[in-house]
Parts: sequence; C-alpha cells; structure tokens
Amino acid sequence: MNHNLLPYFWKKIALGIFVLTITIWFINAANPDLIDLNAFKVSWSLKMGLLISLLLFVASKEKTETQRYSRLRLDSLFGAMIAGGIYLIVEFVMEILFQGESAARTGGYKLMMIMLVLYALSFYIKKKKFSRIQN
Repeated sequence: MNHNLLPYFWKKIALGIFVLTITIWFINAANPDLIDLNAFKVSWSLKMGLLISLLLFVASKEKTETQRYSRLRLDSLFGAMIAGGIYLIVEFVMEILFQGESAARTGGYKLMMIMLVLYALSFYIKKKKFSRIQN
C-alpha cells in the first residue's frame, strides 16, 4: 500500500515547531508586554504553530514504516474521525439545549486539534502494544 507520507525527519521539525511555540506561549504568559503585538494575533499565531506541528507530526513516516503501521494508521484515523463526529453532535445538541438560538458553532481549529491529538495518541498506543506483542 503506497502512502504519501512525509519523510521521518519532518517529525523532528514538527517537534521543533512545537517546542518553539510552547516556549513563546510560556514567555508571553509570564510577561505579556515582552511581545508587543496584538494579543489576538499572538494567540492565533501560537494556535496555528501547534496545529502545524501536529499536522507535520502525524503526516510523517516512522523510521521503519511497515504494512502493520499503515493498518494502525488507518484504524487510528477512523477512530479519530468517529470521535470528532461524536464531539460535533454532542456539542451541537448541548448548545441547542442550553443556549437556544444564541448557540455558536464549533470552530474548525478546535475540531482539528481534537482529532489530531486523538489520532496521534491512538496510533502511538497501538504501536507500543504491537511492538510489545512482537518482542
């Protein structure tokens, strides 16, 4: 099965972006006047840094990509999509019930973050179980 995944070194780039984003976030939280920019723009820039790092991380190959890992990726992606759909439905119902006509829609950022984190966690938990079974 041929997948168009990024080479493994992109995981290291993703980790670097993640560490840089978290570092800037902590510095900005400790001293908001240090980064003298619009707080809204800084906040969304940091959120996009996190999203980009997660996207690069989950779209990169493992050091040794096998057919089994491809199957684990597919299973994890399917589970993340199901969880994302359930999240959207539950949030929609809760907002309609408790907020009525003033209900707000879920942002794409929040949904993407939830799905990417669930995918990454699910894949790496399954990968660890698979490697323990083989050893």
